[in-house]
Amino acid sequence: MHPEHAQLLQRIVNFTVQQALIAYSEEIGRLDKDSSSLSKQQILRLLLVRDTVEQNLQEIEIASSEERAIALTVLSDLDSHLKKHAQALVKDDLLADCRQSRRPPETDWWWWLEPYCSKSSGHKLDRLDWLWNILSASCLVGSASFLTITAQAFSSVGGFDLLQSLSTISQATGLVLVASGTLTDKGQQLVKRTLEKLNIPTHVHAEATLGAAALLLLGSYGVYNSLPQLSQYYYQKGVTAQRRGNLYAAIEYFKEAIAFDQNYSAPHTHLAEVYQNLEKFEEAQAEYQDGLLKGDIAALNGMGTLILAASAEEEPEELGALSGLLDAEVLFRIGLNQVEPDNLYLQAALHTNLGITLMKQGKAAGDPDVDPKRLFEEAGEHFQSAIEIEQSLDAADLEQTDAGQGLAYCYLADLYEQTEKEEEAAENWRLCEESAYPASLEQYEDILRLGGNAIGLQLETKHILEPDL
Repeated sequence: MHPEHAQLLQRIVNFTVQQALIAYSEEIGRLDKDSSSLSKQQILRLLLVRDTVEQNLQEIEIASSEERAIALTVLSDLDSHLKKHAQALVKDDLLADCRQSRRPPETDWWWWLEPYCSKSSGHKLDRLDWLWNILSASCLVGSASFLTITAQAFSSVGGFDLLQSLSTISQATGLVLVASGTLTDKGQQLVKRTLEKLNIPTHVHAEATLGAAALLLLGSYGVYNSLPQLSQYYYQKGVTAQRRGNLYAAIEYFKEAIAFDQNYSAPHTHLAEVYQNLEKFEEAQAEYQDGLLKGDIAALNGMGTLILAASAEEEPEELGALSGLLDAEVLFRIGLNQVEPDNLYLQAALHTNLGITLMKQGKAAGDPDVDPKRLFEEAGEHFQSAIEIEQSLDAADLEQTDAGQGLAYCYLADLYEQTEKEEEAAENWRLCEESAYPASLEQYEDILRLGGNAIGLQLETKHILEPDL
């Protein structure tokens, strides 16, 4: 006990108050000697003694005002010593643990020494901890948003592959660790101990947590930003599967490509082609429509072929067949007006399909105002345009799926037969047999009807149906 305190306490007549202050002074003396390794028991004993002092001062009257002034003077001096050791008392949350056991009112300030800690020994950088914590929470919200989007994309087709699983698990683990270290008491203690083991000063713990949250946000955004590349990857795998005739595998790849980039129209169109070849016409129509909404001219061409195929199911004399052909014609003409000048492959396909449509209109025409000869002539012009474009294409200019190429020869041969040009028809049947590559089951059936099995058996058809079908 401080000698000055001992002299003052001897002048207090009230024994209860005197003994309480002596006990408090002794606890403060122990604290002054060694505050570096306090136990929870030591802290509780100190604070409970302080409780006793407060209780005695409130419940027991001191004989004189002088005696009361002495008691308060000693108490004020001892409390000042207590506040100086606030940092040691709050270390490792020992004081917070003591509060959990006692649950004192907030008016008992000695149980709530954190404010005195920040005033007496806090680092100047700690004044901005509130800002770093807000920024950390914002980073976590952003990371959670990106993680949700990527997880939905990964799971939209019913499962995760190894790459997707590793990406999602790593992001989720990081999010849980940083979030718990920012938002929960236990998590904060874990992060605090981890940072101390890494020799990171206490006054930069909030900044270190913010750095971890920012890195997690960047990682989550990086994965989110790579979704278009993943979409392209699965799209190319789908195209390869489609060319090899693995149509059901192609469906899964195209679905994944769509899940990773909703704005990418090419997978919709190719998925529609696969559905069309599997005679799943409703699904094909839905995918073509999605491509149309995204402004994909290839989807417009595909929708035209779907309508063209549907019109073939109607009886020739019925209005339905001719009406469908007119609808297909409109789509193909719009496509030719809007197709990019450098997209020669699609231009050739549109010319071929428009020629097929016009030729079928000529065959189905029952209206006296419709001139079949004019329709056949225009159809021939479109077939010739398609052939000229295809001849101008180098192999390097062709897309990976060149289905539909060479069909103009087949239909032009049939057109020459209709106009009794036998030599031209024979030459074009020969060219058809050499180079025709039907884009759909309907086109292959058309060629079989027009040129017979001898022609049909020579054509490449592995991408139309599964090899084992």
